[in-house]
Amino acid sequence: MLRARGQRALRAHLGGLCAAALLVAVAARADDDRAAYLAQLTAAADAADLAAAPEWIALLHYEPLHLGRGVRSTADTDWFFQAPDGRTDPRAELHATLARFFDPDATLRDGEPIQCALRARYQWLVERLAIDPARLPPQQCEAYDAWREALDADGVTLIFPEAYMNNPSSLFGHTLLRLDAGPSAGGSDLLAYGVNFSADTGADGGVPFAFKGIVGLYPGRFNVEPYYDVLTRYGDTEARDIWEYPLLFAPAEQDMLIAHLWELRGVEFDYYFFDENCSYQILALLDVARPSLQLTRQFPAWVIPADTVRAISDVPGLIGTPRYRPSLSTTLRHDARELPSGATDLVSQVADGTRAADDATLAELPARERAAVLGDAYELFRVRYANKRLLTPEEQKRARAILLARSQVPVEGDPLPPVPVPAVRPDQGHRSNRASLGTGVRDNQYYLEASIRPAYHDLLDPLGGYTAGAEIDFMELVFRYYTKHEEARVHRFTLVDIVSLTPWDAFFHPISWTVGTGLENRLLPNGHDDLENEYVWHNHLGGGLAVAPWQGAIAYGLAQAIVDWSPELNDNFAVGPQGRVGLFAGPPDDRWRAELYGAVTGYVLGDQSQWYQGGLDLRITLTPQMDLRGGINGNCDFDQDWIEGGISWDVFF
Repeated sequence: MLRARGQRALRAHLGGLCAAALLVAVAARADDDRAAYLAQLTAAADAADLAAAPEWIALLHYEPLHLGRGVRSTADTDWFFQAPDGRTDPRAELHATLARFFDPDATLRDGEPIQCALRARYQWLVERLAIDPARLPPQQCEAYDAWREALDADGVTLIFPEAYMNNPSSLFGHTLLRLDAGPSAGGSDLLAYGVNFSADTGADGGVPFAFKGIVGLYPGRFNVEPYYDVLTRYGDTEARDIWEYPLLFAPAEQDMLIAHLWELRGVEFDYYFFDENCSYQILALLDVARPSLQLTRQFPAWVIPADTVRAISDVPGLIGTPRYRPSLSTTLRHDARELPSGATDLVSQVADGTRAADDATLAELPARERAAVLGDAYELFRVRYANKRLLTPEEQKRARAILLARSQVPVEGDPLPPVPVPAVRPDQGHRSNRASLGTGVRDNQYYLEASIRPAYHDLLDPLGGYTAGAEIDFMELVFRYYTKHEEARVHRFTLVDIVSLTPWDAFFHPISWTVGTGLENRLLPNGHDDLENEYVWHNHLGGGLAVAPWQGAIAYGLAQAIVDWSPELNDNFAVGPQGRVGLFAGPPDDRWRAELYGAVTGYVLGDQSQWYQGGLDLRITLTPQMDLRGGINGNCDFDQDWIEGGISWDVFF
C-alpha cells in the first residue's frame, strides 16, 4: 500500500514537472512568436518608411532643425519618447514604440497601459501595419474610454478671440479649439469643451514676463476645459470678440485628434512668444488630424494668431460658416447707442446700486425699454464687479434684485437689436507683412523710400478684421535714398510701437495709451545754420483719452514722455514731455481713412528745444491687400521750419 502511494506521488510529481516544462515551452514559443512578429512589423514599417510619414512626424511633433540637417521634437517631457534618442530620431522612436506595445507590463503615467497612454500612436500603427489583434492583444483602456465618452465630441471648431490690448500676451489675438457638443448635450455650445495651449507664467508680469516669454523659459501645456469657462474668460473678463470657424474634419480625423490630446496629457513644451506659441501648437494639433495640411511648415520664423486663421481659411473645403460672438463689452457699447436718451444713466445707476432695481422711475418706462435697462444693468454689473473677484454680500443682493426685477417684465429675449456682424472677418483682413515703395521730400531734399514690416497693423491700415483703435508695429525697417547728396541710409527702424485708443462712452471710461522704441532720423543743427539727418534712438510712453465723435471716427489726446539718445545731441540725450492730439476718420466702407494731428514736444533736459508739428496722413484702399498712402506735415524745431511730404504704395502679404 505504501508502495502504491509512492508510485502515485511520483507520477504526480512527474506530471507537474511535465506541465511546468510544457508551460515553459509554450511561453518560450509565445516569446519567440512575439519577437518574430515584432521583427516582421518593424521590417514592414521600415519598408514603408513610416518613420518619415507625415502622420508620424506630426504625432511626435518633429520639426526641421533651423541649423543643420535632421529634426527635433518640440515636446520636452522625457516619458513622451520611448527611445533614448527618440527626440531627434523618428526611426528609433518608431522601433522603440512598437517594441513597447509588445510588452504587456509596459506602463506610462501612473501605471496606465502603454497602448492607452500613447493612444493615437497605437491606433495609427495598428491601421498602417494591419496589426493582428491575436498576435498583439489590445489592452483595456477604461480611463480613456470614459474620458472619450464624457467629451461626447461631435465636431471640431477653431476659436479666435481677437486682440486684447491690456494684456501683453494677447496683443496679437489667440487661437484654441472647441470640441463641439454631441447629441447627449443637445448640441449646446455651452456644454462643449475648449482645447487650449497656454504657458505657465506664475505671477510674472512686466519685464520678467516679456523676457521669459521671448526666450522660451516658460513651460506650455494643453488643457481641456468647459467651453463656458472659455467664453467667460475671453468674452466677458477680457472684453474680446470671438470668431468661431467650424472645421470640416471627417470622423476618423476628429478621432485621431482626440486620441492625441489624450496622449499629450502632462506633456510640456517650451513656450516662445513669437513662434512656438498657442497658435503654433494648435496648428500642430490640426496637422495630427490631417497631416497633409502641414500647417506648421507655413510659419518657420514667427506665428501670429490672425495669420494662422487665414492659413486655415485658405485651405479649400476645410472650414464651414464662421460665427461671430461679440464680447460683453461690445454688446454693452452697442446697446448704449440703441438706448433712448437718458436710459444709459439709469443702466449705470442700477448697476452701481445708486438706484434700486424696483425704483419708480424704471416702473414708468415702457416694458421693452425697462427690460433693456435692467438687462444691460445686470451685464454692466457683471463687467464692473463680478468678472475679476468674489462679490460682497451687498453686491450679491443687488445682483439678485436686478435679475428679479428683469424677470417681472413681460418681455422675453433681447429687447434691443443684436450687435451687427462685422463686414470683414479676421481671416479676410489685410495680411500682417507689409512692403512699401515711395517717394517724397524732406527739408527740400528729395528721396526714394522702401520699407518692410513683418507685423502687424497700424492705425491707418485697412480696419477690416482688426481691433479698432489698436496699433502694433513691430520690426519695421525703412530705407531712404536722398537724391541730392546720393546718400542711402536707414531712415527708421521701429523695434516696437503700440497704440491703444479706446473711446470713452456711456458705460466705459478706459485710458488710452502708447509705448514705443526704435531708431529714427531726426533733423539736428549741423553748426552751419542748417539741419541734417542724424540717428537718434527714440523712446516714448504715455496715456490719455479718446472719444468717438461719430461712428467710425476716433479723436484722441495723449500726454507722453519722450527720451531721445544720440551722440549728436548735447549731453547725448534729450528728454521732455509731449502733447499730441488727433482725429482719425473715414467712411463706413473704409475706402479711405485719414488722420489730422498736431504735437508739441518740449525737450527740457539735455539738448533743449521746442518742436512743433502738425500734419495730415491719408490712406486709400485699392484692393484688400494693397493701398496708397500719402502725407504732409509742417515742423518747427531749433528755430527752423521745414515741410515733409510723401506718397507710398503698400502691399500686404
